[in-house]
Amino acid sequence: MNAALRPPEPPGLSHTVESRVSIRKHPVHPMLVVFPIAFLAVVAAGDLLFLWSGLPFWAQMGAVLNVSGLAIGVVAAAVGLVDLLLIPVVRRHVSAWSHAMAALMLLAVAAGNAWLRWPDPVAAVWPWGLLLSSLMVLLVGVAGWLGGGLSFHHGIGVAADAGGDDDGPDAPPQE
Repeated sequence: MNAALRPPEPPGLSHTVESRVSIRKHPVHPMLVVFPIAFLAVVAAGDLLFLWSGLPFWAQMGAVLNVSGLAIGVVAAAVGLVDLLLIPVVRRHVSAWSHAMAALMLLAVAAGNAWLRWPDPVAAVWPWGLLLSSLMVLLVGVAGWLGGGLSFHHGIGVAADAGGDDDGPDAPPQE
C-alpha cells in the first residue's frame, strides 16, 4: 500500500516491529510456537482416544506430546521474553502482557500434566490428566489468539519494510 494511503499510526506505535531474535529477518518465536501449539492441543484428543479405545498407546502418546510441547514451549517462551524485554513498543501493548501470561499459565499446566503422567501415563489420564489436557486446549487457544493478534494486527515480530513500501516480488499491487 502506498505510504500516502496508509492510515496514520497511533502515537507511540509503529506499523511493523522487527523481532530481536531472528534468522535473516525471520522471527524465531513464531517459528518455534507452532510445535507446542500443535503438541499441547492434541494431548486431550489422545486422552479421549485412550478412554474410548482402551489402547495404552494413546495415553503414552499424550505423555510424549505433553513433555515435547513443554520442552519446546520453554524455548519459545525464552525467545519471546527477549522480544518482550528488548523492544519498548511491545511492552506498551496490553495484549503482549496478556499473551505472555496466558503462555506462562499454559506452560505451568503442561508441567503439572507432565509431572502427573511421568510415573504412569495410562493411570494418569482419568480424571486429572484429561482435566489438565482440556485446560491446555483452552490456554493454547487464548495464548495463540493473543499472539496472532500481536503479529497480524500490531505488526510485532514481522520484518519491517525499508521505506514504507514493499517492492519485493510478493508485494501487493500499488494503487
